[in-house]
Amino acid sequence: MKTEFEMIDLGKLAYFLGMEFVTVLSRIILHKKKYAMEVLKRFNMTNCNASITLAGVGVKLDNTSKDDELVDPTLFKQLIGSLRYMCNNKPDISFIIGLVSRFKAEPRNSHFMVAKRILRYLKGTVKYSAFSPSESN
Repeated sequence: MKTEFEMIDLGKLAYFLGMEFVTVLSRIILHKKKYAMEVLKRFNMTNCNASITLAGVGVKLDNTSKDDELVDPTLFKQLIGSLRYMCNNKPDISFIIGLVSRFKAEPRNSHFMVAKRILRYLKGTVKYSAFSPSESN
């Protein structure tokens, strides 16, 4: 490709689009620790209590409760968008984010609390990473 295009070798990949890459024993470890901490900071959740579960037992999400007050839809959409970006290396949060994102049109306080619970889960699991399998010899 260097003969066809002008390019520069930047060395080993370390950080790209919020993803950090670390090579350990011929394995590439992918994590978004820095991005997760930025999301927690953006939504004022850096000092929250960490959670090891995604949702509380018996949590029911619906739009039928009219006594539940509405929250800022722009803030809610920003939170959901930030969480969706975390899905590609944390597939365990994909399902619950899909459920919560159904309520972007009229987000209520109960939906926002579930999204904040996902942030607490991220804080509790920020040290976990995805890695590629080792190369075969």
